[in-house]
Amino acid sequence: MPTVSAIIPAYNQGHYLGKAIQSVLGQTFTDFEIIVVDDGSTDDTRQVAAGFSDPRVRYVYQQNAGLSAARNTGIRHAEGAFLTFLDSDDLFLPEKLAILLAKFDAEPELGFVAGQAILIDEHDRRIGEIFDKRLPEDSAQLLLGNPLHVGSVMVRRECQTKVGFFDETLRSYEDWDMWLRLALAGCRMGWVEKPVSLYRFHSNQMTSNGQQMTTATFAVLEKLFARTDLPPRWQALRDKAYSHAHLRGAAQAFQADDFAAAAEHLNTAVRLNPDLLANDGEALAKYIAGWANYAKTHHPLAYMEKVYAHLPESLAVLRRRRNRDLATEAIQIAFDAHVKNDAATAKAAVSRAFQYQPKWLLNRGAVALFVKSWWKSVVGN
Repeated sequence: MPTVSAIIPAYNQGHYLGKAIQSVLGQTFTDFEIIVVDDGSTDDTRQVAAGFSDPRVRYVYQQNAGLSAARNTGIRHAEGAFLTFLDSDDLFLPEKLAILLAKFDAEPELGFVAGQAILIDEHDRRIGEIFDKRLPEDSAQLLLGNPLHVGSVMVRRECQTKVGFFDETLRSYEDWDMWLRLALAGCRMGWVEKPVSLYRFHSNQMTSNGQQMTTATFAVLEKLFARTDLPPRWQALRDKAYSHAHLRGAAQAFQADDFAAAAEHLNTAVRLNPDLLANDGEALAKYIAGWANYAKTHHPLAYMEKVYAHLPESLAVLRRRRNRDLATEAIQIAFDAHVKNDAATAKAAVSRAFQYQPKWLLNRGAVALFVKSWWKSVVGN
């Protein structure tokens, strides 16, 4: 019986699947099995899986039923004492299994362990961001959002058996739903402050469907708050949980240029959590900056401009800080570009900062950055 079962659901991503399988075969800990669940693919997924002669690689085919169903099929075929998951376009880092199992060995009371994930693009290039938000000490705080990448977790099989399978009615956030159910069932959760997986962001990714994700967010919360056994400290977070969900919905709506929906989400988020507007709207402004700098946002400054241009009338407090926040974002972009030796981007960003808030012209660092970037753009180095 293998110690770990690594479950890889695969649907029409044969061009990535081979690398995913190889990333498991390359683990420093070797007592595992790999279960590739082909969810009705019409590409070369079967052939790619068949190309591995290692007996630890098993292939299972099913008619297309979705990601949750594919993971569940893998669980049903799994023989390991621990379960871990890898989407077919993602990768494990070589020591993932060893790192997470060491945490289980050190703290035997744990039923779930998670680590960090590094973001990569379609060409395996690291984007520079890390999913490094640790698990909250109070598991009820998981209600406020999913901090984890599914490829960075490992769960004891007995804990999964206790709470059941992934919810096949959910088209997104089925992993968040699972973590919430594990926490409610009393599963002790541990965190390792090390990267253990590579999480791929690309144009065809399911998470690019903002409306689908927003719908799933509320479906998870509605399902959870309908439970009659929800502890009081979880119930007490209801308004805050829904406020956070509406903030995520607003971010997705702005990405899709659905400004009416974005305004509705923002108004509801503030109604449920008025503290968002405290201190001149500082908390809400930080959320907006966070949306702009998310890996899926290709042009952070343009995104922030769009948000501030379409804020609802009720958020006048935020409208008043528009130029200040845009200037701050532009300066940050300029400094980041300068570090990357991208003089053209740095020069353009500093110029925008001066336009938004002329007082930056009195900042020696900003002026020096503009001069350096201008000079580099002229001389070409």
